[in-house]
Amino acid sequence: MKQTFSYCSKSALKDNMTELAIGIALVVVPIVYPFGIKIGATRILGPVPTAIILILVGLYMLFKVFNKYRQARALAAQNCSITVEDEKIIYPILKKGTATEGTFAKSDITGLNYDQDNGILTVALNNGETIKFDVDFFESLDRLKEFAELLKK
Repeated sequence: MKQTFSYCSKSALKDNMTELAIGIALVVVPIVYPFGIKIGATRILGPVPTAIILILVGLYMLFKVFNKYRQARALAAQNCSITVEDEKIIYPILKKGTATEGTFAKSDITGLNYDQDNGILTVALNNGETIKFDVDFFESLDRLKEFAELLKK
């Protein structure tokens, strides 16, 4: 039995709009309206340290969105997919903007873990390697769950 799953996001920017908006807000708001943090009458942080912290967090969030968008474009440019053939799984590996194929056997799997907060399915292999599949690159969460079920069989 051979089954193929599309592994290239068609809307990477749309999927990450919340993180993009929050990242921009965390950078812009402290610059336009600097504020400090107080608890009661005690000043915890002044405007400058607060602005620095918020801007760094905002830049980190923007970097994560940019990285995910760059990965999605690279996967989509090569029309990547995951193929499950009986005992063999063929999946794309993204390195420096190019996708190559990696393979592993179902018998090599020692554990599966799905992190609902981040939307990442982690496959642990018996050689110590871990492979991560991001829900954002699948067509839907149902397709990711279907893929995970095939790996369990």
